[in-house]
Amino acid sequence: MKRSLRTQMLFQYVVIVIICMLVIPAGISKLLDRQFRLFSSDRLREDQQEAVRILEENYDLRGHWDITALSGLRGDILRWPMVHAALYDPEGILIAEFRRPMRHGAMRGPMMNSSSDDRGFVSPGRGELAMNEFPVSSGGKVVGSVRFLCLPFIESREGIFLKKFNSHMKYAIGFMLIIAVIISFVMADLISRPVLNVSKMASLIGKGRYQADEGLKSDITELQALIDSIKRLGLGLEEQEELRKRLMSDIAHELRNPLAIIKSHLEAFEDGVWEPTGERIKLTVDEIDRLSKMISEIEKLTSIENAGNGIVLGSADLSNLTERVAMTFDPLYRSKSVDLKREIEADVFLAADETKIRQAVENLLSNALRYTDSGGTVTLSLVRSDGAADIKVSDTGIGISEQDLPYIFERFYRTDKSRTRSSGGLGIGLAITRAIVEAHGGKVMAESREGEGSTFTITLPLNKS
Repeated sequence: MKRSLRTQMLFQYVVIVIICMLVIPAGISKLLDRQFRLFSSDRLREDQQEAVRILEENYDLRGHWDITALSGLRGDILRWPMVHAALYDPEGILIAEFRRPMRHGAMRGPMMNSSSDDRGFVSPGRGELAMNEFPVSSGGKVVGSVRFLCLPFIESREGIFLKKFNSHMKYAIGFMLIIAVIISFVMADLISRPVLNVSKMASLIGKGRYQADEGLKSDITELQALIDSIKRLGLGLEEQEELRKRLMSDIAHELRNPLAIIKSHLEAFEDGVWEPTGERIKLTVDEIDRLSKMISEIEKLTSIENAGNGIVLGSADLSNLTERVAMTFDPLYRSKSVDLKREIEADVFLAADETKIRQAVENLLSNALRYTDSGGTVTLSLVRSDGAADIKVSDTGIGISEQDLPYIFERFYRTDKSRTRSSGGLGIGLAITRAIVEAHGGKVMAESREGEGSTFTITLPLNKS
C-alpha cells in the first residue's frame, strides 16, 4: 500500500515519540524506585541502629532495665517508618513495647511475640510489615534484643512520594504526547512540503515547462541541492529542446532547397524546356549528392547514442594511428590550401578501440578544416603527459565565441546559426567525439579565441605497466 511522504513521516515521528514516551519515563520511574528504596533502607537501618544505641546507653546508665525510664523513650525509638518495637531480655522475655498509633488492620506481618533467630537488618518488603531484630549489648555482653516492625516501602513517605510522582508523570506523559503529535504534524508538513513541491516541479518539467521552479527554495542543504539539480536539468532540457527545434527547422529548410531544385530540373527536362545536356544533368546530380550528404548527416544522429557502445579494447599504436589519419586528410587540406602540420611523438601505445579513436580524431581534423580559411594552418600533435596521451588539433581558423564555447560538445549545437552556410553539418561531430573519448575513460576540452583559432585536446589514459 502506497502512502504519501507526509503520511509516512508523520507515522514514523509518532511511533518514535510513543516509544520514547514509554521507554524513558519507565526507565526514570524504575531508577527512582530503586534509588528511593536504597535511600529508605539505609535511613531505616541508621535509625534502628540509633535506637539500639539509645537503649544501650539507658542500660549502661543504670546497670539494669528500668521500665519506668524506658516508657519515656518511645519518641526516640520509633522513628518513621517504624511503628512498633519490642525489647526482650536474653531469655526472650518481653521487657517493654513501644507502639505508634496505627489505623485498624495496619498491623499485619510477623507477630511480635514470635521468636526469631535472625540477627541484623531486614529490608522492608511490599505490602507487609517488615521485622528487624538487633542485639543490645553492654560491656561486651548481650543484655537483650530489640525487634522493630516497619511499614512497607509503599506506605513510607518515600513510597507515597514516588506513587504521587508516578501518577503525575502519567498526566505529564499524556500532555507531552499530545504536544509531540502536534509537533510531528508540523515537522512532517515542513519537511514533506518542499519535497512535494520538487516532485511537482519535476512533473511540470516532464510536461515541457522547463522553467517551472516557482521560486522554490529550502533550508535543508540536501534538498536545496536536489532543487538546484532539477533546475539545471530543466535548463539543460530547455536548451536541448531549442536545439532540436532549430535542427528540425534547418533540416526541413536544407532538404527543401535541393528537392525543389531537382524537381524543377526534372520538370524542365520533361516539358522540353531544357535539353538534357551533360552540364545540366551534372547540376541535377550535384543536388542529389548534396541531398545524399544531408541524409548521411541525419543518419549520424543515432551514432551519438551508440558512440560509446561496442568499444573493443586492444593495444593501439596511437602514433601510427594519428599519422595515418593525417595522411588521409592531406589531399583535402591541399585542395583548400590549408597547411596540415604534424608533431607526433613516437611509440605511444594504449588500450583503446582504434576504429573509434580514429573517428574522434577525424572529426576534429574535419572540423578544423571546415572553419579554417585558405592559407591557414592546422597542427596535429601527439605527446605523453602525466600518464596520459594528449592528442591536440590546433587551427588558425575563425575561432569560437565565448558564449558558444561551453556548448560546442552538445548534440545539434552549431556556432553558425545560418541555414544556408556552405560548410554544412548538423552539429553532431563534436558530440560523437566526446562520447567516444569518455567511453575510453578520457576527456576532451576546447580552447578558442574568436578570430584567432581553436585548440581541441583529447586526453586518454596510457596503458599501466
